[in-house]
Amino acid sequence: MPVDSVIDLPQVRLSCRDCSLAELCLPRGLDAQDLERFEAVVGQKPPLQSGELAYHAGDASHALYAVKSGSLKIVMSALDGEEQIIGFSMPGELFGFDGIQNGHTCTAVALERTNICELPLDSISEISKEIPSLNRELYKVMAHEISLDQSMLLLLARRNAEDRLAAFLLSLSQRFANRGFSEVDFTLSMSRHDIANYLGLAAETVSRLFSRLADGGLLAVNGRKIKIHNLQGLRQRVGDCLGGATSATAG
Repeated sequence: MPVDSVIDLPQVRLSCRDCSLAELCLPRGLDAQDLERFEAVVGQKPPLQSGELAYHAGDASHALYAVKSGSLKIVMSALDGEEQIIGFSMPGELFGFDGIQNGHTCTAVALERTNICELPLDSISEISKEIPSLNRELYKVMAHEISLDQSMLLLLARRNAEDRLAAFLLSLSQRFANRGFSEVDFTLSMSRHDIANYLGLAAETVSRLFSRLADGGLLAVNGRKIKIHNLQGLRQRVGDCLGGATSATAG
């Protein structure tokens, strides 16, 4: 179930524009006055520990969320009860769009200690009436999410297992780069099992593929630490299949 009520701290509102992720998750194109009004409705939830839920499938939806630090996996349950990971949310990315219409259809699970900011839907709806550009920006984010989903579906349908993993690593690389971190040296927050579930592979297959990519000189693997030695080589493996998925964030 969602954690308790929003903590309305003055420093939360003050930190929005000063936050290192401001360029990623604050709406673009708003003037200073409109941005101040937007910030006024943003709240911060208590930190989630690994395994805790931001929300559960079936919960009523009352907000969108932005990842301030940490990461989450977004999980959907199939009719047979099997869980399918449909995405990962990282710092600066918005999530919770699945619940806008009729309540949440997915479950958001923290992969590590995670801080999230809350954007109450009622408040966003109210200020959007007076700030039309805010709606446009949210629509752009939603359109981008749809584009990423389509790119990943194309990847899973047309590419072999090794290319799927290469494309996944490229996507993470770009997302880290967008946040000012190294695009070639990073630590995975998700387990091999989670990666396998997301890519439609067996966990043992993912482990073998990491070894194969390492043996080919494309990267080095030490537990969850990844160091990409040949970024261009990974890109050549994937080609055009991912489209925008390797060049922008995903939420």
